[in-house]
Amino acid sequence: MKVSQWLKNTLLLTAILSLLPLVAFADPPVVKTVPWVVTNPLIPHDTYSGKAIRLKGTSDVQGNNIKYTWDFGDGSPVATGTVTNQYNIEALHTYTDAVNKIFTATLTVQNTTTGETGSKNYFVRIQEKTLPVEVNIAIDEGLWELHKSMTRSTSGGLLYGNWSSWTGYYAIQGANVNAFEVNGHLEDGPVSNPYTETVKRGMNTLFTYLATQGTPVQTLGNPDSNGNGFGIRVNQGNEYYQGGAMMDAIIASGTPDKLATTGPVNVTGRKYKDIVQDMVDYYAYGQYDDVRYGGWRYGTNQFPDNSACQWAAIGMIPAERNWGLTVPAWVKTANANWLTYSQHPSTGWFGYTDINYIWGPFATTASGMVQLVFNGIGRGNPAWDKAETFMRNNFDGAGYSYPMKSQNYYGMFSFTKSLLLHQPPITKLHSTSGPVDIDWYAAEVAKGDPTDGIARALVNAQHADGYWWYHNPSGEQYPFETAWAIMMLKQTMFEAGAPVAVATATPNPGVAGQTINLSGSSSYHQDPAKTIVKWEWDLDNNGTFETVGPNVSKSWPVVGNYPVKLRVTDNNSPVKTAETTLTVLISIPPLAPTANAGGPYYFCPNKTWFLDGTKSINPDNGQSEPGMPVDYIKSYLWDLDGDNAFDDASTAQPDVTAFFTGKPLGAYLVSLKVTDNTAASFPSSGFGDLSSTASAEVVLKAATDPACNACTTLKAQPKSGKVGLTWLKKATAKSYNIYKSTTQGGPYTKIGTAPGSTIFYYDGNVVNNTTYYYVVREVGANGSEYCQSNEASAKPTL
Repeated sequence: MKVSQWLKNTLLLTAILSLLPLVAFADPPVVKTVPWVVTNPLIPHDTYSGKAIRLKGTSDVQGNNIKYTWDFGDGSPVATGTVTNQYNIEALHTYTDAVNKIFTATLTVQNTTTGETGSKNYFVRIQEKTLPVEVNIAIDEGLWELHKSMTRSTSGGLLYGNWSSWTGYYAIQGANVNAFEVNGHLEDGPVSNPYTETVKRGMNTLFTYLATQGTPVQTLGNPDSNGNGFGIRVNQGNEYYQGGAMMDAIIASGTPDKLATTGPVNVTGRKYKDIVQDMVDYYAYGQYDDVRYGGWRYGTNQFPDNSACQWAAIGMIPAERNWGLTVPAWVKTANANWLTYSQHPSTGWFGYTDINYIWGPFATTASGMVQLVFNGIGRGNPAWDKAETFMRNNFDGAGYSYPMKSQNYYGMFSFTKSLLLHQPPITKLHSTSGPVDIDWYAAEVAKGDPTDGIARALVNAQHADGYWWYHNPSGEQYPFETAWAIMMLKQTMFEAGAPVAVATATPNPGVAGQTINLSGSSSYHQDPAKTIVKWEWDLDNNGTFETVGPNVSKSWPVVGNYPVKLRVTDNNSPVKTAETTLTVLISIPPLAPTANAGGPYYFCPNKTWFLDGTKSINPDNGQSEPGMPVDYIKSYLWDLDGDNAFDDASTAQPDVTAFFTGKPLGAYLVSLKVTDNTAASFPSSGFGDLSSTASAEVVLKAATDPACNACTTLKAQPKSGKVGLTWLKKATAKSYNIYKSTTQGGPYTKIGTAPGSTIFYYDGNVVNNTTYYYVVREVGANGSEYCQSNEASAKPTL
């Protein structure tokens, strides 16, 4: 081609491109919504009917031409507006409906200049109004307030964020970041989570607030445990008050070997655990070097006070326990002497600089209890027992200034830490001199307890905008209250998330003598690096967890309400546990069916995809009033697209291959509604047909995903009157569920379970000259299925 012709063609192409609409080349807005559970974004946010909550989202763009729309998913009018702050696209909304109803809200952001849009779902579930649900809502709203109020900047290509406008103290950085981390929001979390960037900004700024300083040998010993010649402190006055909160935030990242990318020399480029070790060394260096008074105060080697001392303990406890770092033995010896000096011999309280307190005795006594834990002192030791007795006898603070639950969150935070860090953690606050033990966290006057615990006090005190404020003796403490409240409500201090117990019962309600299937398989961990490894049940409500396993069964012989408690344990070191209680209702017909949507479903390419609602149970199935038709589940209706209309499929085991084919890989939420025949079976009840709903997770996998290649070697060998199945054993399998069908591609019916160590199964329930189709599914420790084999067929013959 001649140059002139090439030039003409180029100019022509340029002219054509200039006439094309900009929408053809614009990038759509990237929309994110806040997940309630980072490790499973399909778990809905909690609310209760009539409660106003905030739906929370962000965008990567803002401006007068960027518009947002919140569709709440309940048929109410949408909320629209201009995105003036890309980090805060919220809408206040009140859902009103039945318990267990799930709503799929959608945030859509549009660039009106280009026409491009982006959207993301936001799931909300209506729950019964209970204290645990109120706690979840309070944490959800509190974290959003912290996220919204961060001041953000960028420097040198790195993201920064701080809350310096709240207070002059750098320790606010550690407290606020820690509040996100203990709820599973980490700096290396999924990019789809808006809080991931928030925490990353917070951590980057936190390291810039540190400085190094020499740590020469002290009177009591050598504080330089790693021999590098320096320690690390907060680069601001009152560093011994502030260091513990910063250490906790670093440790709560859960990444001891991660390298800091910001900060001064000897901070940037070093492992998190090495930085924390140097912070421990600095506390050892700064301890008052008279062995009789081994504590901390405003500056190095100053005579101690029990306000500062707690922060040293709060930082060094997880340094030792979580990351195995070194605290010199002489530090604890001197600190134990300080505790003896500062505890009142008769009342048991701890004083400020001696046995006398200021601002009431609660903050200093709680500080002393944290330090006792640091020194390995707990129940059975007179020092601890006297302090705990004082706190129990004065839990409501009557007769003292600045009572803990209403005017001293500074002390309440230390108190909470002391009981949670005590080994084992303390659930019931005990007195040796009279008052009954009390659940210091979950007690409620409304449920017959003598006083409200910390959770109810915090929930009731939260501002409508999501923050806590004005609950301390000093205004300089107010800015810390929101983070402290979130961590106290979470009952987690410096872990990267915690286990969460979830218990279900099917059917519920049930009838007397009926087998009730109880499952804890939906329990989860907020930290993706940890898993739940143990499930324990208290089935008779006697306080003893006598039954073990993710799935158990029980029947009750008479009508009544039966509390069942589940406790789950993770693989942390030390382990952490979580508990939940559900109530099984045993009643008389007519009763609603209990829907079970099955799942989670892992759909791989080139297979037929079925949902399975056959595990739904109608507790009064086959019963009726005399002469009336029997009760049964007469319809299975599915909502596959989250519009709350159950009109996408209408069988117990629908083929959903066509619906999901072509959709982007990822997770989807589906819902099932089952309805019985009550109106015809029990006409005198005056009830219509009864229904219930349930949801399940659908995950579309790529062909290369390990779950799609985990068990692909199933073989079926026909014999007369039976079929033998063999497969390749997988090390991670706890068991295998065996399924068969008389239709190629399914749907399949479960016929048995084989242990994880087994590689064969015999099906003797066959008819000769009939072709059967089999699949085997791997089952994890929690009872959930994680992969499906190839389909193998066999035709037994005589």
